[in-house]
Amino acid sequence: MKDHRRRAPAGHTAGLALVLAVSLGAAGCAVGATEGTQDQAATVSASGEPQEAPASSPSPEAPGSPEAAPPSFDPGSVPVQPADQGQQEPTPEPVQVLYPEIDADLPVQPRGVASDGQMDIPDDAAQAAWYQYGNAPADDVGTTVISAHAGSEETPVGPLYALQDAQEGEEITVLDEAGTAHHYEVTQVEQLGKDGLDFAPYFERTGEHRLVLITCGGQWIDERGSYADNIIVVAEPLD
Repeated sequence: MKDHRRRAPAGHTAGLALVLAVSLGAAGCAVGATEGTQDQAATVSASGEPQEAPASSPSPEAPGSPEAAPPSFDPGSVPVQPADQGQQEPTPEPVQVLYPEIDADLPVQPRGVASDGQMDIPDDAAQAAWYQYGNAPADDVGTTVISAHAGSEETPVGPLYALQDAQEGEEITVLDEAGTAHHYEVTQVEQLGKDGLDFAPYFERTGEHRLVLITCGGQWIDERGSYADNIIVVAEPLD
């Protein structure tokens, strides 16, 4: 019988609105919410009762891009893609990610860097963002980064809410716009505190190809309006 691990405890789903925090710097849910920025969310107290959290939906800090302004964290730690890419044939973009073991199935759209220097992520947790200045699933090298909010007003419990329950050896499939299915095996699951977290290694454009999924989790911090940790899953190609 299938284990639908992304479901919230019975009776809590309706009031739950959890948010992604993929902090690429010391601050905030972007890829973390900066101090003073509050995500729309609800947390569950030790007694099991949901607690309302302030509303507002931030998005992740990301590495620089050809057109984007320099990111708010040290740009020297992240490789910047040259603006002139020559006459290269475009690589098919990812359009869907499937992770059956956590009951996750969500569309993916290309996103870059927002004006505040954070990775641009759809407000609805039912949709994911692919970092378009990084690598695509069809590339032989580099990292394909896909990120989504753990929850939102439209989708209180998003498909990646249960990413914290991911286990090594599980399979993830990414479909691209050409109709090709790219299969990956989970090799690493991390829950890391946002403070001081260096995201540069997860956005590598060289080296062996891999998939990285990111959302937020851990303890809710009221003063930040975000979660304390990032959930990061690394997967290697099976093809």
